[in-house]
Amino acid sequence: MQQSFEKVIETLVERYPQYTEEAYEFMRAGMDAAADRFCKDDKSPHLSARELYLGACAYALEEYGPLAARVLEFWGIKSSRDFGNIVYNLIEVGVFGKQKGDSPEQFDTLPDLQQVLNTPYDGTESPLF
Repeated sequence: MQQSFEKVIETLVERYPQYTEEAYEFMRAGMDAAADRFCKDDKSPHLSARELYLGACAYALEEYGPLAARVLEFWGIKSSRDFGNIVYNLIEVGVFGKQKGDSPEQFDTLPDLQQVLNTPYDGTESPLF
């Protein structure tokens, strides 16, 4: 019998307490938003780390506006590596899948999270969207 998403998240929060339930729920919704943005014609989408990250950041900006960085930080998401950790925690329990060559380290070289989320509000041009 497959566990509900809520039970899986409870297990992950116990195992990795640095991330809240909301962080996992956000990542699931952010993955969907990224797939909508980058995989419009693909029935079985695979997102690169960059696509997932940028799509989820765009989703955070749409949902939380200028508070996006603070909201994510409150949930334990402070860097692109946190995105990778959460994604791979969800892979670990079977919520997400991965392809050969995918790794959490791919999230390490992505643009700074604070910069990505604050750029639309600080008057500088974003190189990302």
